[in-house]
Amino acid sequence: MTTWQNTYESKTVSLTDATKLIKSGDKVWAGGLLSTPVLFLLELEKRVKEVENCELYTGLITHQYGFLKPEFRRSFKHISLFMGPIERKIQKTGNVEMINFHFSHFPQLFNQIQPNVMVVEMTPPNEEGYMSMGACGGVGNNEAMKHADTIIAVINKHQPYIAGDDNLIHVDQVTHITEGHHSVAGPKGGEPSELEKVIASHVIPYVKDGMTLQIGIGTISNAMGMALKDHQDLGIHTEMFTESMMALCKAGAVSGDKKNYKPNKIITAFTAGSQELIDYVHNNPEIEIGNVSTVVNPYEIAKNDNFVSINTCIMADLTGQIASEGIGFRQISGSGGQVDFIRGAQMSKGGLSILCLASLHKGKDGLASTIRVALPAGTPVTTPRNDVQIIATEYGSADLRGLTVPQRVEALIQIAHPDFRDGLYKEAIFVGLSK
Repeated sequence: MTTWQNTYESKTVSLTDATKLIKSGDKVWAGGLLSTPVLFLLELEKRVKEVENCELYTGLITHQYGFLKPEFRRSFKHISLFMGPIERKIQKTGNVEMINFHFSHFPQLFNQIQPNVMVVEMTPPNEEGYMSMGACGGVGNNEAMKHADTIIAVINKHQPYIAGDDNLIHVDQVTHITEGHHSVAGPKGGEPSELEKVIASHVIPYVKDGMTLQIGIGTISNAMGMALKDHQDLGIHTEMFTESMMALCKAGAVSGDKKNYKPNKIITAFTAGSQELIDYVHNNPEIEIGNVSTVVNPYEIAKNDNFVSINTCIMADLTGQIASEGIGFRQISGSGGQVDFIRGAQMSKGGLSILCLASLHKGKDGLASTIRVALPAGTPVTTPRNDVQIIATEYGSADLRGLTVPQRVEALIQIAHPDFRDGLYKEAIFVGLSK
């Protein structure tokens, strides 16, 4: 055996023994989304009576763990950096608390938290002893490694091997190795509705051949990807590599030839999706995973000329304030890298940013407008109005650049649902936003 293989063998422990490395008072970074070591955490929760005051940091978990029950809080306090469906469901009564921050601020966040343990999934090592941190290795792992004195690699043979200087780690760099094999594939992304396709049609004219793209998550975003298949020489520098981006690549719309920063490379911080997507990114030389705090750094983004950022949101007010992560006092997701990409796109030579939403949502009293005079009380503003450029609904797009407040009000009412436009005009006049 080679030296690294000897090292690998000497560091290997059983899954049960690996969980015993977690002690009372530890601050544990357990990865985000597909990096989270599922089988390790299922085994760890069996130690509920042995551990106290341990903090578990994750994001967008994919399994309904036992430690999410409130009675586990004394042993394993669970803190989420980005909420998904499971966290939303339990946020009022379950074992979860949320930290709100921009993903570009991961270094500052972990400097504050000081995690002393990192346990995440990794691929088996290559012939040189380098493991890939897999599909979501760019989210927090590099920052956690700077602080952790215990680094546990949970080997999962189903993780895709994705390159990138920030996504590879040698067996010498971890303290312990164990195994926890399970599928990381999820369902294929949902097909966009006709309404979402219409929204996409109002965005596509802004996207020119040769531009570099960031597209957010969701079915509206999937519609964007599908609508861009006839474009040429697109580049990708994105937070998440999605099914729609894979479709663009397979359609021949992506070359990266026009990118002046890391040309011919798809730069992303993480990916997740169907088995087709997992297979596509596995050992794909065109795709690199980078540290999310670098990938979403506005100054890094702006190194790409003609950069366009396309994201979705939940609600907007008539001055252009954007809610993307929650409504009222209810947290729905997180800010992630949205503001970072919006600012980076505007700093890019020839760049721009676009936010998309459907004009209606189903509220407790029936259908309501997503464009309102004011956001509901308690609603967090994800993107400040001073950063917003273009907003699109199924009724068109509003370019807010250079507009006064009354002009913004007029432009946004024009893309609101027709049933609510008169009411919005009257409210805007009443509060003094329009004359």
